[in-house]
Amino acid sequence: VEIEWSRVWRNGWSIAAAALIGSAALFPMLGGADKIRDRMSPRTPHTLDGMAYMAYSTYNENGVEMDLSQDYRAILWMQQNIQGSPVIVEGNVPEYRWGNRYTINTGLPSVVGWNWHQRQQRALTPENWVTDRVAAIGVFYSTFDRNKTISFLKTYDVSYIVVGQMEKAIYPVDGLVKFTEWNGDLWDVVYQEGDTTIYKVRK
Repeated sequence: VEIEWSRVWRNGWSIAAAALIGSAALFPMLGGADKIRDRMSPRTPHTLDGMAYMAYSTYNENGVEMDLSQDYRAILWMQQNIQGSPVIVEGNVPEYRWGNRYTINTGLPSVVGWNWHQRQQRALTPENWVTDRVAAIGVFYSTFDRNKTISFLKTYDVSYIVVGQMEKAIYPVDGLVKFTEWNGDLWDVVYQEGDTTIYKVRK
């Protein structure tokens, strides 16, 4: 029997194509179901509001269980009350953790964004342009030196300071006490709830 190799070849490709399309068609069903179940909190409603999960979720940083609803309400306050694009400062942690949550959800500029992302976007510039800012934020939250504090605020033209649960989980108390000590002097409380305070810098 003479084999028609061209027909075999075509049939083989048809079967392979059908298997590929069938496998690809399974992904939206199986992957979609997994994604729906993969939620930070099962109590979060199904919504297009990308911030809604925070009202129902917690996050652990350095052994501290943080109630994200505090950040949620503070971010909403920023969205509703801060005009223009003033610079804010918030604690900085490595990527894929709870860092930059105010900047991400308000669109306000911060002293620095994600360390690695910022360095990727500025590959042709000196790396220390970003890493120096990351280090400066750490010093700002950790120091009780008044001159260093004022210098940081002026250098980066900071208008609002976030001192929330995350900042309290990653920075030493010795540095954080300055925020209450110098309130009414270098800055003023404009928002406060639970462990979350937002200060407005006196220019």
